[in-house]
Amino acid sequence: MRTDDRITRRTFSTLLGAGTALAPSLLLGGSAVATADGGSLAPPVGSAHEGDALQSEFLMELVLERGAASNVGPAGAARVVVAIAGGTFQGPKLRGTLVAPSADWLSVRPDGSSLVDIRAVMQTDDEQKIYLTCRGIAYPVPGGGLHSRVLPFFETASARYAWLNNVVAVGVLRPVPAKISYRVFQIL
Repeated sequence: MRTDDRITRRTFSTLLGAGTALAPSLLLGGSAVATADGGSLAPPVGSAHEGDALQSEFLMELVLERGAASNVGPAGAARVVVAIAGGTFQGPKLRGTLVAPSADWLSVRPDGSSLVDIRAVMQTDDEQKIYLTCRGIAYPVPGGGLHSRVLPFFETASARYAWLNNVVAVGVLRPVPAKISYRVFQIL
């Protein structure tokens, strides 16, 4: 906790004695306090705090090859499982291929958008396995094309790639003919 986020015991007692409820962020180390009348004692909106700006770095290019699709949803719903027939991933710290079993469990919504649910097995060039899951949203844009963002998560028992277990990332769809490609960025 930074010194400007601390309150004294006396201030804390005064706040509690006045019937003030503590906001969860204060209990977890933040500085906001909700008052009994619904007000808030918090840092001004837009005030900058060290470390609250998002930064990213390129992690990898993820290219998926579409396989057969199966509509498995009940009447009135659209659940489509699209097999991933293959693919590659390549970045500064890792590269390899996607192997079976891998697929995208899409849920197509009435407005034409889709909930993306990719589950894949990544095999690195040095024969290590990484389980990949991506959740996200895709929707058509005016004039054709598709807008999609996914949140990839990684799981591996490999000591060499264990750092991936703690990565938070965002994938941005990139148009590639006859394939699905995401540029994946690690959030720092």
